[in-house]
Amino acid sequence: MMQRLFLLPLFAITLHAELQVRTDFEGGNAEVVTLDQSTRTLRIMPALREGRGWPCWWSFKLEGLTVGETFTLEVQAQSKPYREGTVLAAAWCQPKCAWLSLDGETWRPSSPGTLSAEKVMRYSLKAEGAQMSLAWGPPFVPADAEKLLAGIAAKLPEAKRFELARTHGGRPVQGIRIGAENAPHQVWVGSRQHAWEAGGSQVGRGFIQWYASDEAKALRANTCLYFIPIMDVDNAAIGAGGKEAVPRDHNRDWADEPIYPEVAAAQRMIRDIHTKHGLDVFIDLHNPGASDPIFFFGPFAFERMAGVQQRNYQRWIEIAAASIVEPLKVEPKYRFATYVKTDEERARMSSGWVRAHTGDATISVTLETGWNSPLMSVDGYGKIGAGLGRTLAAYIKENPRRE
Repeated sequence: MMQRLFLLPLFAITLHAELQVRTDFEGGNAEVVTLDQSTRTLRIMPALREGRGWPCWWSFKLEGLTVGETFTLEVQAQSKPYREGTVLAAAWCQPKCAWLSLDGETWRPSSPGTLSAEKVMRYSLKAEGAQMSLAWGPPFVPADAEKLLAGIAAKLPEAKRFELARTHGGRPVQGIRIGAENAPHQVWVGSRQHAWEAGGSQVGRGFIQWYASDEAKALRANTCLYFIPIMDVDNAAIGAGGKEAVPRDHNRDWADEPIYPEVAAAQRMIRDIHTKHGLDVFIDLHNPGASDPIFFFGPFAFERMAGVQQRNYQRWIEIAAASIVEPLKVEPKYRFATYVKTDEERARMSSGWVRAHTGDATISVTLETGWNSPLMSVDGYGKIGAGLGRTLAAYIKENPRRE
């Protein structure tokens, strides 16, 4: 008698590897709150770096993913106070989109997250590889600054790299000078006095890449540019926020006796440049609040200015409004840092210090680039930087030193 063979149905069983979070790299920051392996749900908050300012930046690598699976990232505010009993509001660490990368270099925005009543932002994400990098925004760390400056120096043999200072942590603050030291016009552009504001460095990258292009030849011929891609290198390296650090953040340290060696070095260089040649333009690159657009902070005394000083500030904002148009337009009028309540504190801000230590023909402004948009990609920030370069070219062409 023939035996019958019974074929048992086979059920497809998907076995997931265990998810693991890594932050052991430059700029890494995340504190795991919960990790549910069964639902593939990870909740994080920015790790608190004691005394290092706002806990808002996060950047980590997630391992153990299965290509094609859906997983959930939840982001909540850091629950511990970062300074004097103050807990940072959740909005600072909850961008509309998370930023994703497979290689740590090319970044794209996720679909918008959803905010719960408990102020937890949830992003539903799809795994594109066994490991993915996730971040608050497209990162820019000291290694990126090194790569950027090396590339510019290789493209422009006349460029001179320099070390502005060594930080308290022993890290170099790198810069580059493009143009003859005694050129007719002198410009200083720097970014990341607040380490979490990575978009400032991204705008700076777009600016310096434009400045090294053929389009900027005429500007380079009669201008000496000093460019610093990251000022607060220590906090950028460890993934700390920097803003309102103890006892002062970088952009409140422009005092008679600065705490940070890099701020003191910048003051010495700017004084020297202005004494010998006159400084035409100082630009500080920042990111603002979550709901803010692209705008310039101008001088509090703008409405009371007269003569060459008023003319130069007015022409700058007019040219900027015509030149910075992608991916969003810059606001055509200055804003003013009214949240800074005292003259003493305003004087310790970089832009205020520069105004006080230069002349009437010098303009000192802060460019605040809104970050909370999928348009603020590396390419988007780069277009703003190029627009800033075109603004500078048109402004210098008119000769701001003319009577």
